[in-house]
Amino acid sequence: MDYQTLIHEWKKYPGKWDNSYRRSIDSGIWNNPLLYMEEKVQFLNDWLCRIDKRTAIPDIKKQRKRLGDLFQEISSLSLLNLTCRELKQPKQIYDLLAKVNGLGPTGISKYMHMHRPDLFIMWDNQIFRDYFHIKTVLKSTATSKRYLKFMLRMRDEIREAVHTFASSKNINETQATIELRKHFKNETLPRILDKVNYVTRGQPKQLIY
Repeated sequence: MDYQTLIHEWKKYPGKWDNSYRRSIDSGIWNNPLLYMEEKVQFLNDWLCRIDKRTAIPDIKKQRKRLGDLFQEISSLSLLNLTCRELKQPKQIYDLLAKVNGLGPTGISKYMHMHRPDLFIMWDNQIFRDYFHIKTVLKSTATSKRYLKFMLRMRDEIREAVHTFASSKNINETQATIELRKHFKNETLPRILDKVNYVTRGQPKQLIY
């Protein structure tokens, strides 16, 4: 996706979700994978994930030590620079969260994104359908393998935006990334892409195989 299309579509995003997103990030609850389970699940429910706290929170607590270790292991990764050799821990995180009763594919991606907003990108049922052309969205279809393919597609989309911006301004891509983000209020690259995917939901997308 070229940078002009990215900016054009991003501007269409309805701002009603921005305040709750920013408040949750700024609260600091996502800085520690081991704490604030109630608050995290409440945020996901505010974002229409429909999670049953009574079953989900105990399951998350069972996995939180391992999740904490995995999040620490990927602390230096970013979506823009992600390589195929760095997908082991993201897959393990997704698979651990898939064991949580009541936490579906949408909730899993949001949980991951909020912990690492510069690496993980959110999806929902419609976004999944747009890219995989699969009508039924279940844990058995929206698997970690497909989520990783989605991440790599989004990486390629943002790389194209950075490349086209760099070429248009005659600057290197490191500087282009910094300058481009200024057009998006310095949001993380996955969050920018999430907004674009949201406003283009239901529009034809190139199939991810």
